[in-house]
Amino acid sequence: MIGPFKLIRLIKNKTEMMKAKHLRFFLTVTFVEGCLAFLFFLSRRSDQENARLFGYSYLRLGIAGAELIVLVLLALITFKVFRNERWLEHITQNVACYLEEPTGETGKQLFTVQRGFIIALVALTEIFLFTWLSIPPPLRSMIIWAILICFQAWLILRIVYAPDYRKRPSLAANLRSKWNGLLPVQRKVFIILAILGLVNFLAFIPFNHLPDIFGRVNIYSDERVIYPDIVKALTPQVNFSATLYAVFESWQWPYGYPYLPISGSVLIIPRLIFGTTFARHIYINIFLLRQFVSVLPMVLALMLAVYLVTSYKSIPISVGMFVFLLLTPGIVKFNYQFWHPDSIILFLILLTFYFLQKDNLRFGRFFYLAAVACGLATAIKVWGLFFFMAIAGYLIAGLLQHKLTFKKLIISGLLFILTMLGTIIISNPPLLSPNSARLALVSLTDQQEKILHGFEGIDATGYYNTGLMNWLKYYGKHYMKAYFFFFAFFALGSGALWGSKKMLNRFLLAWCLPATIFLVYFSATKNFQYLLQVAIPLYCGAFLFPNITDNPPNSKWLAFLAKPLTRKIVWGITLAFFASQFIINLVILVLFAQRGR
Repeated sequence: MIGPFKLIRLIKNKTEMMKAKHLRFFLTVTFVEGCLAFLFFLSRRSDQENARLFGYSYLRLGIAGAELIVLVLLALITFKVFRNERWLEHITQNVACYLEEPTGETGKQLFTVQRGFIIALVALTEIFLFTWLSIPPPLRSMIIWAILICFQAWLILRIVYAPDYRKRPSLAANLRSKWNGLLPVQRKVFIILAILGLVNFLAFIPFNHLPDIFGRVNIYSDERVIYPDIVKALTPQVNFSATLYAVFESWQWPYGYPYLPISGSVLIIPRLIFGTTFARHIYINIFLLRQFVSVLPMVLALMLAVYLVTSYKSIPISVGMFVFLLLTPGIVKFNYQFWHPDSIILFLILLTFYFLQKDNLRFGRFFYLAAVACGLATAIKVWGLFFFMAIAGYLIAGLLQHKLTFKKLIISGLLFILTMLGTIIISNPPLLSPNSARLALVSLTDQQEKILHGFEGIDATGYYNTGLMNWLKYYGKHYMKAYFFFFAFFALGSGALWGSKKMLNRFLLAWCLPATIFLVYFSATKNFQYLLQVAIPLYCGAFLFPNITDNPPNSKWLAFLAKPLTRKIVWGITLAFFASQFIINLVILVLFAQRGR
């Protein structure tokens, strides 16, 4: 009879044999594939004008030489793996120790590595597609080899660690667990807000498909500029290269490339229903784009804003805040016959706040998810760049609270930037084309020039004047009057120093300050949607103001914050500001309805 310790040892040896077998298989297959890729790479000579030696360019020979070195090293490693059992065992044990290392929030390092392989597969697939556009076609064999390496490594890990994957709960189970983990009041608030959000979404359907007196739907200038590119990306072309060009390089870059697939995905159903003639149904398509690219992300963004402030722990405050935000004139105007990416940008900005708050100075998975959200906001409309102060302050806070060493601070900061840059590049595959990258830079520069200096023409009304007092007129017209604007900044500053929400207030303040300074003192163009990205965080700060009376500081000068009367006064001030601004907003909306827009 086998004893328990011997049985455990046999199981361990069997597991290590399985890992050794898979490692040998992986190295052998990778080496064979590399040899085939090398032969295919050399099977096609360089163009005559570029040929320098043996019919190849120096660049081709250099790449071939580098691959040959890799193949030789791979052959030596493979040979040693087959010949030296002890060395093989040492490698498998080190790999197993690394993959099975706990990583806090993410469980095992294995799952992080697996996600890395998936990201690499996406990036390499994009690069492969661009061999029909801008990347030299001879590199296809090399890129396919890299794709196969990533896929095989991912597949082998899934096979070897199948028991670990079976233990992981499914997405549905995770969602059920998170839902059941909410407090009853949080579930009630979520359901109420979801219903109100659905009502808001449905309420804009007739307006976004409302014809004018001639029976036509109003289509505005920005919609006319972007719509043809979306249609072209969904229309089959004469060949594969032309189709890829229509999808990746025909985008005229008024906004970042991710806006194209986001908008294009909305038109997939009309494309399937109407076939190649779907573009003729322009009014249906524009209506769908307005509802699902503008209105729906706005509802989700405002639900997230409410969660950041209240955590859904109070029905009256959460519902009141949500209704207040939904009826803000600038938001109503944005949802009314307007197809633009700004609600998506707002959602990504608030999602960055959410991930940073969720990370809570652990500098783990949520910290890098914040970098992804920030990168997407930058990729679409460069708003993510205004997070520089918030991220720098967050890293310094980690250092001051001994969550980070100085070395780890530098590493974490660099990894955040690299994650952000990687997100921008992967979500903008046209950047792989030098011509598209140049056009994107020209378009971005031209757009920023218009924002900073205005459009051509004489500015007789002073519309392009910068300065706080000039900008406050537009804040007052669409979001908040001057008195509320200053109150919101005061609330953010107070909340950053005292109370139970200091970290969130600091995030919001570190975002609002640079973004507001840029708009007020550098931006001449005053499109109402530019203010959206600052106005909603300011409203969040104002709603957080009563929290300054929580967790009062140990100071005799601030002892009054702990008194019940102080809390009542602070709540009274907050309600007075919001009630007055809400009445003003309703009056503006009535005037808005009388004008028809």
